[in-house]
Amino acid sequence: MKLYIKEYCVRCGLCEDLYPELFRLDTEKDEIEIKYDEIPVELEAKAKNAMRDCAIAAVFVQRR
Repeated sequence: MKLYIKEYCVRCGLCEDLYPELFRLDTEKDEIEIKYDEIPVELEAKAKNAMRDCAIAAVFVQRR
């Protein structure tokens, strides 16, 4: 499973606050980074929740 952030992300930081094991705010680049190229199986449920919890639906999941 891969996790992506759409270009219209406003970088509110909600995803990082709720799921710090998946996301990191890079203040120098002013972007949210995803910590994994492939989401580990044990974090897949959290990745799906992050997609649901994003304030503007900018997080999305692509299955393998």
